[in-house]
Amino acid sequence: MPEPIRLSAEKAVYTFSPGHPPAVAAESGATLDVETRDAYDRQFHESRDVNRYLRERRSRPSNPVTGPIFVEGVAPGDGIDVKIERIHLGPTGYVAAVSGIGVLGDTEIVPRISPFEVRPDGLWYEGRLRLPLRPMIGVIGVAPAAGAIPCVQLGYHGGNMDFNDITEGTLIHFPANAAGGLLALGDVHASMGFCEVHSGVNIDATVRLRVTRVPGAGWKRPWFETGSEIMTIGVEEQLDDAIREATRGMVAMLQQRLGVSYTEAIVLAGASVDIRLGQAAKFGVKVSAYAAFPKSALPKP
Repeated sequence: MPEPIRLSAEKAVYTFSPGHPPAVAAESGATLDVETRDAYDRQFHESRDVNRYLRERRSRPSNPVTGPIFVEGVAPGDGIDVKIERIHLGPTGYVAAVSGIGVLGDTEIVPRISPFEVRPDGLWYEGRLRLPLRPMIGVIGVAPAAGAIPCVQLGYHGGNMDFNDITEGTLIHFPANAAGGLLALGDVHASMGFCEVHSGVNIDATVRLRVTRVPGAGWKRPWFETGSEIMTIGVEEQLDDAIREATRGMVAMLQQRLGVSYTEAIVLAGASVDIRLGQAAKFGVKVSAYAAFPKSALPKP
């Protein structure tokens, strides 16, 4: 088996765009080890001075992604399957606690930079409180057909989806909007609560993934598979609309996969679809919701 292609975190961009030259080209079926920077762009490696952070945070770039990865043979209208095989975390992650972001962003909090240490037995907060490790990828996506979308934003190209199920073992199905797809990823978290009520634990990482071209897939939006579920996504300005779009996507998928009517698909959705929140932290970007359905109820491929 060929060695994985290594992609350094030095190959970072801050937007998803068809105008970025590829950082690397990969054949369909290739495996890559992608190094990623934390969402703060490693600035807390230099200093944890919270006053400096408050002064500079609006002017410094954030949410870097590594890439883009050009998947050979991919054309607009194709799909790219991305299998997340492994997430190796760096030693230390960070949360910058500041007012103005998150679900409780309208309350006053004392600003601070909080480090979290990754150990074999869990994620340690200041050496005194252990949390479970829940590694996941916050930002992953492909280029839009035109223009540039900041990595902090999200949409139906992917981006800052912040969905906890984007983790080891998950298969992401992306629609290709540009030649090669131009996949990029970053913003790994050592742990993040669903909805990201303030911030996940941002950390450097190395992600092993496999990319596969799906000719003529014709997908309009990303969708996801784990070992036990299929999932559809809604990304909108308002949470109610995101939930509605995620549900609409799942109803359409159930009609296609099960050969049932629209009404029957809605009945099945009500019986067994779980809605989960992804990015809903209220810091000036869109929000995401996901509809999950058990694969055990679907015909075997």
